[in-house]
Amino acid sequence: MKRIDVSEESYNNVTNILASIAKPFHVRKGEYLQRAGVPATQVHWLASGVARSGFFNRDGAEMTLRFYREGESATTLTDLINGETGQPAVQFLIAETPVHGFTIDWKLASALRSQNEGMQQYHLSIALHGLQTLAQHAYSSGETSAQERLVAFREEYPGLEARISQRAIASYLGITPQYMSRLRREAEAASGEPRA
Repeated sequence: MKRIDVSEESYNNVTNILASIAKPFHVRKGEYLQRAGVPATQVHWLASGVARSGFFNRDGAEMTLRFYREGESATTLTDLINGETGQPAVQFLIAETPVHGFTIDWKLASALRSQNEGMQQYHLSIALHGLQTLAQHAYSSGETSAQERLVAFREEYPGLEARISQRAIASYLGITPQYMSRLRREAEAASGEPRA
């Protein structure tokens, strides 16, 4: 709630509305919640675990855009909107850890949202938070050193580094896993303490 700047009352109200269409799901680490190339139709609300969104560039390399944690909706909004007309998703969503949560059909949720002003405001807050997160990532990717991007990652996602693969973090930072290892060693040497 604090991350997306919504009140507990608003969060509970929307949760109660969506409960009627939510279906439990579970995926193992490495399984896709959404595949690129397939129309996106579901929102994935995470009760536990971490998911990652990204895309494949023209060379086929995986590019990570953001991470989703407990209490967040793992959603690629533009893909959901495009999925309404059957267009394939550009982004993927993949489980970085085992994930438990609820899937919500996008069309059913949109119909409920159109009838509820509080839900409209709630989803606007989520969309704005997502845009802000992506804009900050774009800025730090283009204007800072890899070391500064690692610091920004640690600030944006406190505690996440110990839960996910070094490869996923390197993809998010736009560096190789080998360079990521070097950055971590340098950070450990500078602090005098090994990182978990």
